[in-house]
Amino acid sequence: MLDHQLKVFVTVAEKKNFSRAAEVLNLTQPAISQHIHALEEYYRARLFDRSNKKVELTQAGAILYAYAQKILTLHQEAERAVTDLIELVTGKIVVGASMTIGEYVLPRLLGAYARKYPEVELAMTIGNTAIVFEQTLEGTIDIGLVEGPVEHAHLQVEPFLTDEMVLIVPPDHFLASKPVATAEDLSRCTIILREEGSGTRLAAENALRQLNTRPARILQLGSTQAIKEAVEAGLGISFLSRWAIRKELALGTVKPVRLKDTTITREFKIIRNQTRFQSRASDEFINFITRDKVIASLRNGF
Repeated sequence: MLDHQLKVFVTVAEKKNFSRAAEVLNLTQPAISQHIHALEEYYRARLFDRSNKKVELTQAGAILYAYAQKILTLHQEAERAVTDLIELVTGKIVVGASMTIGEYVLPRLLGAYARKYPEVELAMTIGNTAIVFEQTLEGTIDIGLVEGPVEHAHLQVEPFLTDEMVLIVPPDHFLASKPVATAEDLSRCTIILREEGSGTRLAAENALRQLNTRPARILQLGSTQAIKEAVEAGLGISFLSRWAIRKELALGTVKPVRLKDTTITREFKIIRNQTRFQSRASDEFINFITRDKVIASLRNGF
């Protein structure tokens, strides 16, 4: 009972509002008030200042909030450890993925994993590589899947899938009819790139550096989908993951162009925080997505 009351307390502290906490926890507002009152009775201290519809932690509340977070985390880890002991793959895992992986690869992996382990609750967040890196260090996600390079003493980094970066152009672009594109060709073009912090942006910049060329103009857009739309509209050309352009290539709305004497590849990576408890469900997810059979199925679209 106490752990439930602490969860209510932490939610109210973070939402700063009893009504919003009630919505998040699917409880009535009187029930929220009752739990908070019970905690204040238990600790013999007022935990919140309530004035002008604002809810702020008192000094005692701030102290309890720090301990409550630790208690709830330990409770979750204990539950996971006991579950793992009896070899049941259950619980919840939160997977964070950078944009290309999250939009074009991870949904298929999660779908296949869910069919094998239906008792596991799955959640997914998407951001660029820099965001997923920070979330993994903070512990707000269990597993990160990223496109760009990452390094930290607390992180375990493992490649799981090879990706090819493809130069795509509009069907009526002058490069669409050429067998290969040269560095000189690219210097005449507008290149569309992702935002800073994106693994796709870094891979494209590395490709231009490898080709020793500088484009005539650079446009920056915030998502892979926006870049594909821009290329289709004739705003420029771009380097994108082959995983991200499968439909467009099949429909012929963009054209792939080979680079002269150059192939651009990169590794998608799994990152985990080694300082945090890892559940059996997390371990099984990593085992699952690194199996050759699963990768082969992914390439064939499951």
